[in-house]
Amino acid sequence: MAESINDIRGQKIKELVEEMKLYNNPQELEDMKKIMKKNVPFMMRGYLLAYLYVTRQNTTVKPKAQSAEREKKPQQPKPALENATSFYVNIGKASKGSAREMTDFICEKSGLSAEDIVSVAYKQNYSFVYIKNDKKEGVIEAVTGQTYKGRKVKMNYSKEKDEQ
Repeated sequence: MAESINDIRGQKIKELVEEMKLYNNPQELEDMKKIMKKNVPFMMRGYLLAYLYVTRQNTTVKPKAQSAEREKKPQQPKPALENATSFYVNIGKASKGSAREMTDFICEKSGLSAEDIVSVAYKQNYSFVYIKNDKKEGVIEAVTGQTYKGRKVKMNYSKEKDEQ
């Protein structure tokens, strides 16, 4: 039975959502979200996304073998993160902050510059902060025990399985 164009588009949108979750620069997405909120009326945002999808995507049907082959390829580590150490921080979106605010907080408490923080994966209840290997010394001691938005901060080296 042939898939309808809506089924194919729905699957492609699901793939884009998964790809977005793995995007290595969540701060860029956060900044873009703020720009869209400021410039696109609430009732038009869905239409804008649909327009961007229709005009920017190749919606032709791809055989299942190609998509299965693509999924089997091993994921390569992100080059920017190869020279960085991952830290777990017990602060996330639930603390009513943002990845940018988390970066500013860590820089203020540790003396790092924003360029020393490679990436922040800002999850709901916690974050993973990737700091350049040559700048990682003393960060845990500087940040742990500080207060961020009324919450006591705990920072540790993250476990390897959580870095993904």
